Amino acid sequence: MKILIMSSSFSSYVIKDDEKQAIKIDNNNGFLDTLKKYLVKRGTMVIISGSPAKKHTDPTRITRQSFLMSGIPFEKYIYVDDTNKGNIDEYLKEADCVNLFGGHLYESNKFVNELGLKEKLKNFNGVIIGASAGAMNLAGTVYAKPENEDDFFPGFQKKLLGIGLTGVNIIPHYNILKDKVINGVSILNDIVVKDSDEFTFYLLPDYSYIVQTENSIDMFGDIYLLENKIITKIN
Repeated sequence: MKILIMSSSFSSYVIKDDEKQAIKIDNNNGFLDTLKKYLVKRGTMVIISGSPAKKHTDPTRITRQSFLMSGIPFEKYIYVDDTNKGNIDEYLKEADCVNLFGGHLYESNKFVNELGLKEKLKNFNGVIIGASAGAMNLAGTVYAKPENEDDFFPGFQKKLLGIGLTGVNIIPHYNILKDKVINGVSILNDIVVKDSDEFTFYLLPDYSYIVQTENSIDMFGDIYLLENKIITKIN
């Protein structure tokens, strides 16, 4: 059975003295309990990088330490980036969990398409975790909004090809997005709300998440529905 856990964000580390240090995963809205419920098989976790060109000395360290501290350790962790993307078929064959990291949506979306995850995860039976951009990429058509000043350019594409495992279009970090202004433009009110004529959005503050199984879609934490320019709290 395929299970999707789509989160706005969850904390696996803090920054101290300019260095990331792993922490126990927070149980806000029962998130850690949910992971423990569904992560029964803990052989191999395949992590899909959200920044595949970035160099790391030990890219699985934080996740490995955090999941151990949280009582859900895996036997093996595989981090997929530009250096080993050609082995994705081999990695997915042994995966019990696929963890889609966040990052800049354009960059992470390009990578999941390079990997061919739309086809490769179609028959995957296991747990897929997506945080932030990772959760957004699980939709069939992924909605992209400007994330920084560099995204304001002619030809910016708002509709991207996603993995296609859910019809849920998540807008993460709603608690931050409400007040985000770039180049004098309110990203929420001037862009996302206007585009809700074409999309139905689920606005998730940090630590809210959605779980999709074959039979249900369950929501945890504060979640808002945005459609036809109207925002309604639904959870």
